[in-house]
Amino acid sequence: MNPVGSFHNEVFSEGISSTKEASNGVKAGLLEAVVKEMQIGVLVMDAGKKLLYANPFFEKTFSVEGKSEGKNLSDVIKDKAVIEVIDRMLISKEEWPQEIAVEGKGGKFFEVRLVPFIISESIPRHPPLKKGEKRGILVKGGRRGDLQKVIIGFFHDVTEGKRVEAIKRDFVANVSHELRTPLSSIKGYAETLLDGALDDKKTLKNFLTIIDRHTNRMTALIEDLLTLSMLESHQMPMSFESLDIKGLINSIIQGFEKQAKDKDIEIIMDIGKEIPKVMADKDRLEQVVVNLVDNAIKYTNKGTVTVSSREVNDMLQIDVEDTGIGIPEKDIPRIFERFYRVDKGRSRELGGTGLGLAIVKHIIQGHNGKIWVKSELGKGSVFSFALPLKKISNKANMLSN
Repeated sequence: MNPVGSFHNEVFSEGISSTKEASNGVKAGLLEAVVKEMQIGVLVMDAGKKLLYANPFFEKTFSVEGKSEGKNLSDVIKDKAVIEVIDRMLISKEEWPQEIAVEGKGGKFFEVRLVPFIISESIPRHPPLKKGEKRGILVKGGRRGDLQKVIIGFFHDVTEGKRVEAIKRDFVANVSHELRTPLSSIKGYAETLLDGALDDKKTLKNFLTIIDRHTNRMTALIEDLLTLSMLESHQMPMSFESLDIKGLINSIIQGFEKQAKDKDIEIIMDIGKEIPKVMADKDRLEQVVVNLVDNAIKYTNKGTVTVSSREVNDMLQIDVEDTGIGIPEKDIPRIFERFYRVDKGRSRELGGTGLGLAIVKHIIQGHNGKIWVKSELGKGSVFSFALPLKKISNKANMLSN
């Protein structure tokens, strides 16, 4: 036997082993880093439903207090459906993954994938398996023990996807409803005319006036839909310029004087002389103010509508305040949603499409601004928006958030 050769072989073998162990250590570290940064909850539990591991996303999502290791599954997850599936998987001889949809805390929704996995105790080297053998737990002395099943759970937060689906579903339903109502009226009056009412001039004029009103309503709805679609897809052209907000508001108020006078409403403009100019798209900002003033007059039976402006923290704030019917507190968080109406019947009666405030919100966001509302039922509302006084970046003159 060559002692030098034997020594070299041992050193060579140890070197390979060390290299493999170092490589495995690097891989383990990388894997741990990946799992920690995943925006999917990862949970590992043993056959006794004790947690072996939970990544930070899971701990944050399910509000796990302290270390997750060693906690009972039932202390962390309250959903009975998940626990029942896990129970079945632990006693089953099959090793197929299971998927289940669950609802978590705070209205969150998750798609959960549960994967069974057979492990053995962490021992660096295993003797080679003979044909037909399964890897199990290796205890001291190298003897093989029982296999241990663990469950790995992947919790994918699909709340936003569900929300978008609901918005799309509601949007289609709302559009269908908004178009169906005037179309039904137009069809009904047209059929009545064709059945013989054409000879009655008074009836003819009355019916044609109604048809014209419903046609205008549909036209306004379609125009608002196109505008909102362009705003939401960031395809609305925007041309920013240095704008005199006082002059803009003054001209808008003049256009509403007759409408306000007919309802015995006084329009007040409360804007100082030294109001700075803002970088804004004149047509779009005019659309915002027109919508807010128009709404204020529509929903005020008698009293005042006040448009004011002031500089607040490097922002130019514009307030449109009315003494109208106000908005219930429960409706305020949803007031800027598409087709959301506090009083559906009155809104349609006044010619609203249900899209005006959604359009206003997107225009203000396109100016890097903020919009909000304060209201008290029976006393009135204050719609406010603020625009930055600093120069706005206008890439290709296109709207962007």
